[in-house]
Amino acid sequence: MSDLSEFAQALKKVTVDSIYFHIFEARLRLERKTSDFSLWIETSVGDADLARKILKLDPYTHTLEDLRKKIIQIVEKRLGQ
Repeated sequence: MSDLSEFAQALKKVTVDSIYFHIFEARLRLERKTSDFSLWIETSVGDADLARKILKLDPYTHTLEDLRKKIIQIVEKRLGQ
């Protein structure tokens, strides 16, 4: 993946298992309060504000499908779609 548009498209297609891995497992694996998605957006895309918005989503109050939809919505809003 090279940009946010590709990220949003990929997020629409991945399984909820992948969402779980990149949000929940990442926090344990990285020993941080971040997800793979937020980390990638901040470090590879260079958009710390967008990374923070995604990080603010409480994964414990949403279903995995809702998390997918919310992240896509936030990214598409940033892209102006």
